[in-house]
Amino acid sequence: MKFRIKSIAFFILLMLVLVCGYQAYWLVSFHNEQYDKMEAAIMTALGNADFKEIAMRITTIHELQKDDSIPIQNQNKVLHYPGVIMPDVVVRIESTREDGVKIWDDAKSMNVSVQQGFHRTVDTLKAIDFLRFDSLLHAELSSLEINIPYYLECVNIETDSVLMRLPEDISQNERVKYEEFVFPFSEDKKQAYHLYLKQPRWHIFKSMLGLVAISVLMVALLIISYVYLLRIILRQKTIDEIKGDFINNMTHELKTPISVTYAAIDGLQNFGIGDDSEKRDKYLSISKDQLMYLNSLVEQILNMSVEERKNLKLNPVDIHLAEIFEDQRNKFLLNAPKPIEIEIEITPPDLEIRGDKIHFMNIMSNLIENAVKYSGDSVFIKLSAYKEGGKKIVSVSDNGIGIPNGVQDRIFDKFYRVSTGNIHNVKGYGLGLSYVKTIVEKHGWKIQVDSKEGRGSHFIIEVV
Repeated sequence: MKFRIKSIAFFILLMLVLVCGYQAYWLVSFHNEQYDKMEAAIMTALGNADFKEIAMRITTIHELQKDDSIPIQNQNKVLHYPGVIMPDVVVRIESTREDGVKIWDDAKSMNVSVQQGFHRTVDTLKAIDFLRFDSLLHAELSSLEINIPYYLECVNIETDSVLMRLPEDISQNERVKYEEFVFPFSEDKKQAYHLYLKQPRWHIFKSMLGLVAISVLMVALLIISYVYLLRIILRQKTIDEIKGDFINNMTHELKTPISVTYAAIDGLQNFGIGDDSEKRDKYLSISKDQLMYLNSLVEQILNMSVEERKNLKLNPVDIHLAEIFEDQRNKFLLNAPKPIEIEIEITPPDLEIRGDKIHFMNIMSNLIENAVKYSGDSVFIKLSAYKEGGKKIVSVSDNGIGIPNGVQDRIFDKFYRVSTGNIHNVKGYGLGLSYVKTIVEKHGWKIQVDSKEGRGSHFIIEVV
């Protein structure tokens, strides 16, 4: 049984770890996927902004054109009008290099080659308008909903020098927070735009907060469910063990008074003891005591049955505490197994509470009986009742052996008994205090215990 519970707990824990691990892997993968998409969108935005900036420069060149001369090639093989601005921009684009290696063989690389070809021609005629490019890029990023702070540089890669930067007041300490995206625009890749975005991964993470929150909540619920399930399993195991002990103990406890009573009756019937009045009275007294003890055991079991009934109905009446306390004192003094002193203190003397009289009597009986059981050779018990604010307090205190601090929160659990090692001089099933707490809570009252080991216990009931 123990191995089975451990196996179930380990299996559930393993599944929980796997689920948490997969959830973390999925979130990281999704984050990386979103980052790749953002990177592709940024490169597209840079390309579109560059094309638009080139187109605007070409338009400006056309507007400034005043001569319709025929173009010639300059020494760099770039079409040029001697002394005038050319009316049309003619771009030469080759698909292979001089060494025969293909420059492009698909649409994407062709677009890059076309764009670099435009740069080779147009940059000769009119310089890049970097401020306009920055404005166009900002519009492109906004259209893609990439609203992240950035700064922009035009860099000569060959000399590792910054030709232009916007904005210009970015400090060196601030730059470490930015991530670089490079867009080469010259054919020899010696010039490029460098775009620096501020913490783009954090921007993606913020957009994923909803998913992260749901994932964390789901994992938290799984962990809580696992802990709750584990507690139920362990509690069920403990209850099974306690019930097993209860059945064994109950069988022994019921068998003892039956055996003693049987022996006494057998002696009266078969051994002539009935003719001796003194011995007869003694044997009958023994039988009576054992039957009373048997009746007490049956009552405790019935109390347990009553406690488990959810539809238990109370019959509240006005209870005179002085009367109940006095009845209980007489009852225990009459059948005392040891010297008992019971003191009653009620303030005011006519104090009353409203509750079920029979169940309240059982509450007091259980508390007094525990005080008698868990004490030394003699016991002093004090029954008190008084008003405190808007509440009425009923208490039972004793000078018995007390309750260890580590178990005081468990004494009201069903079947629980404070361990006394291998010594079993106190009989019982661990049902009395469980019954007491159930009935107290059914009334809407509260009960608590204040006890010190070796110095006695003090049970307090708050009646509202």
